[in-house]
Amino acid sequence: MPEESEQPEEKSEQAAGRAAAIAEDSSPEQSEQSEQSEQSEQSEQSEQSEQSAEQAERSMRAAHRPSMAAAGPYGHPIHPMLVTIPIGAFVATLAFDIASVLIEGRAYGRPAVWLSLIGIVGGLVASLFGFVDYRRLTKGTRAHAVATRHMILMDVVLICFVVGFFVRRADSNYYLYGTPKIALALSVVGVGIMLIGGWLGGKLAYSYGSRVADESDQIKAHSLSAPSTD
Repeated sequence: MPEESEQPEEKSEQAAGRAAAIAEDSSPEQSEQSEQSEQSEQSEQSEQSEQSAEQAERSMRAAHRPSMAAAGPYGHPIHPMLVTIPIGAFVATLAFDIASVLIEGRAYGRPAVWLSLIGIVGGLVASLFGFVDYRRLTKGTRAHAVATRHMILMDVVLICFVVGFFVRRADSNYYLYGTPKIALALSVVGVGIMLIGGWLGGKLAYSYGSRVADESDQIKAHSLSAPSTD
């Protein structure tokens, strides 16, 4: 009986020894395979990051330069200059609308009509140049998404003031009794949306560098040793 009990113990010890030997033989191979897989993953990630960085640089440099001569020379885009016309005209329109309602005499409604018309025409012209710059942005990028929202909001602003203009013109006595309430409400909404759209436009230029000069050119402008060519 003691001999029979010793045999299972010996067999179990032998099996454990064989399993340990197999594990020792296979562990170096498994470790090598895991190292190789990690290295391949790291190389793939590095390649993807390099490709992403190259794509981002190409997109940024493309956004710095005009797509056509009509958009303005390099470093001097026309769109930011033109937007000052509708911004000033629409803000002045709202100011005269409020004055026509609050101040006696209410003759301020008439200049508000023509100021809104100036803003509409100026906004349409500015939007054309803005769309030319918009086409230089790469789809799928954050700059393109922000530019899309900027464009949509500014189009809504134009619609508000176009509708307000015709509302004013439909009332032949608008300059006697003040700006119609609907037109006044559209002016308030339009200027409010314009503030948001303008903030996005500033983000495009000052945060994302749309249509600005390359950093190499900017550094030259801030160097004490670089000669002035302007």
